Amino acid sequence: MTVDILYILAHPDDESFGHAGTMLLADQMGISTGYICATRGEAGKIRDAALATQPQLAARRDLELRRAMKLAKLDELRVLGYRDSGMDGTPENEDPRCLIQADEEEVTAHLVMAIRDLQPKAVIGFGPDGVYGHPDHIRIGKLTDRAIIEAAADTDPGLGEPWQVPAFYHVAAPRERILASRDNPESPYHNAPLEVLNKMGSPEAEITHWTDTSSVATEKYNVLMQHATQITPDSPVAQPNHPLHQQFMSTETLIRRELPWTGDEQDPISRIRDAYPATHQR
Repeated sequence: MTVDILYILAHPDDESFGHAGTMLLADQMGISTGYICATRGEAGKIRDAALATQPQLAARRDLELRRAMKLAKLDELRVLGYRDSGMDGTPENEDPRCLIQADEEEVTAHLVMAIRDLQPKAVIGFGPDGVYGHPDHIRIGKLTDRAIIEAAADTDPGLGEPWQVPAFYHVAAPRERILASRDNPESPYHNAPLEVLNKMGSPEAEITHWTDTSSVATEKYNVLMQHATQITPDSPVAQPNHPLHQQFMSTETLIRRELPWTGDEQDPISRIRDAYPATHQR
């Protein structure tokens, strides 16, 4: 099959926290979506100990991902199955099975084959910042950038026919919003060092696509809550009357990247943005 929008990200829940609203709007507009998830998230924290032990976490997060993507109306899900590398500086970084230790040629080949097979009209991946610097975000983002170019080249015929992606985007979190949440005791960025926060996310001026997802906020909430090991009902993001929840559910953002070939200005992401434009207000 082919898809209109293809996400290439690192962990189960990266897609839901960042873009479940866009997925839902895409389905309403007859736009198909796919997701290539690089790992099974086994190095993540377990927010509810009743749900899984650490050895069980990969299987549990795989199940959560599939439940979430069913609710998000995703059309195609593929999990590469690399091990979660964990946060920067943790022992998981050294596991030979993890994504950041994997052979770059091998990972890129998987991505090239998927792009050529699915023939997406738009691809969404992580930028060089990985939003908040997670090693897996940075690695899969770098290799997605590379795979976009290689998928278009007339090489490696064993990986399928060449495909020029018409539009390419990086995930973007407005840096100004991250900084503004520093004073909020319930924010994950509360009192974090400014020198760290100033490297997270992207300046609002660089963000090209702001999409209003408030019309599907309830559905997006239901998608997020499928990732029960990663978010609990007492999280500010999970509480409908909390300002962080309202902000998080109402807007999704991306940065369009230039390609070495002529792109499509009416690609599926731009069509969704034009149908549901959001303001830039924090």
